[in-house]
Amino acid sequence: MTNHQQLRAVVVTAHPDADSATASTAAAVARGLLRGGYTEVERHDVLAAGFDPTFGSADHAAYRDRTAVPADVRAEQLRLEEFDAIAVVFPVYWWGLPGPLKGWVDRVFTRDWAYDDTNSGAELAAPKRLYFFPIGAVGESTYRKHGYLDGMNAQLVDGLANYMGAEDSGLFLLGDGESDDSDRHRAREAAAEDAAAAVAARIVDGAAA
Repeated sequence: MTNHQQLRAVVVTAHPDADSATASTAAAVARGLLRGGYTEVERHDVLAAGFDPTFGSADHAAYRDRTAVPADVRAEQLRLEEFDAIAVVFPVYWWGLPGPLKGWVDRVFTRDWAYDDTNSGAELAAPKRLYFFPIGAVGESTYRKHGYLDGMNAQLVDGLANYMGAEDSGLFLLGDGESDDSDRHRAREAAAEDAAAAVAARIVDGAAA
């Protein structure tokens, strides 16, 4: 069992604006994970790191013919393997992940690393705790009313985390990403921090049991 004193998490974003609501919310999630008991939390912005999210011919060959994954993908996988949990913070684009993050998932979460759909017996090395913090432009009621929240849960929690056999996962919808009211932004950051702290505390308490 993992020593709860050594739990590490990475907060992943892909946003071109370092002063965005996404960035401030990611910082709040990182604070929450630390407050809940994780001993180390790193921030990782896919765009700032220069990762190419375009799924190309080499990625297709790795999937279809089981050739080696591209070097930049393998480097990203090795980076993620250092962590016990991944928290993805993103603005909702068309009821899902923005393009760079979707491409990051498509390229990095590969067969025989994140999942085994052919009974190959591969030892899956991807972290088994995945959490998603989508930021809506408006309040939560809009996303519930039209079924968008259910759709995001189906795609990210059921379709990604659970398909990978995640030990723990969850999606925590946050709102008012495009509000002009600074109080609403502060409220969203507080909600993000509290949600992350609760997730961390649950895992830390379980590891200590």
